[in-house]
Amino acid sequence: MSKTMSEQFTFAKAYPSEYLRAPDLMGKEMKLTITDFRTCGPKDIGADGRKMTGTVLSFKETPKKYVAPKTVFFQLQKLGGFEPKTWIGKTFTFYPTTCRFGKDPEHPCIRVK
Repeated sequence: MSKTMSEQFTFAKAYPSEYLRAPDLMGKEMKLTITDFRTCGPKDIGADGRKMTGTVLSFKETPKKYVAPKTVFFQLQKLGGFEPKTWIGKTFTFYPTTCRFGKDPEHPCIRVK
């Protein structure tokens, strides 16, 4: 039995990105092992065309990168150590939720535990 177009539709297929975003998690937690990190640079541009800020994380389980905002950075510090180099090789659970972003009180976002 073939899938209908609506069953095949995913946010990631409709709006591809090299960065991990909340809809990419499709409502589920994902365990990811950090392999590298760096500070956002001039090539890190968001879908809105603005320069992104934060720490860019790389993972063993996916080629997608994740730009960790301050809140996630602080969560990772609490769970994995103060310096990002201590996160290398550690596995964390990333999960989709909502957070306040600008005037939007329920903007899709990713948090970590």
